[in-house]
Amino acid sequence: MSIASQMIEYLNREGAATPETIAASIPDLNQCGGSERALLLLRLNPKFERIDKEASSPAEPCDGFMVKEDETPYLSSSKWTTRGSGKSDEEVIHDAAVQYFKTVGKQGDLISNVVSAVTQTTRLSAPAVEQALRSQFMTMNTNIFNRPKK
Repeated sequence: MSIASQMIEYLNREGAATPETIAASIPDLNQCGGSERALLLLRLNPKFERIDKEASSPAEPCDGFMVKEDETPYLSSSKWTTRGSGKSDEEVIHDAAVQYFKTVGKQGDLISNVVSAVTQTTRLSAPAVEQALRSQFMTMNTNIFNRPKK
C-alpha cells in the first residue's frame, strides 16, 4: 500500500490531523521524511484539504485585473483531512462520546470521566474535548448526558 493510501486510510479512520500526527502513525512515512514529507504529500495530492485555513478574501480588482492570492502559509500545525469525507474534530469527539455512553451503558456520567475517555480515544487536548462536549451535549453541574443540546 502506498504512503498516500495509508494517509487517506488514517484520515478517514481518525479524522482531521496535523502532518506530525500523520507521520507518527505511519512508520513508512516516519522513516522517509516524517512530517515534512507528509506536508508535501498533503499539499500535492488533491484528495487532501486543509480544514483550519482562515477564510481567504474574495478576489479584488487590482489595476484592472482580478487577483486572488492565498497568503495563508502551509504550517506544519495545520489540520488536514480527505476532501469531502473527513471528520472534523467536533464530529470525532461527538462519535467518541456516543460510543463511550454505549460502552458504559448509562445515559450520563461525570464530565471529567467522559473527557478523560474521549481524550484517550481521540488524542485531542482535554480543554478542546470538554469545550466541544459542553457545546454538543446537555450538562448539569458536573454531569453530562447523552442528549443533544438544544
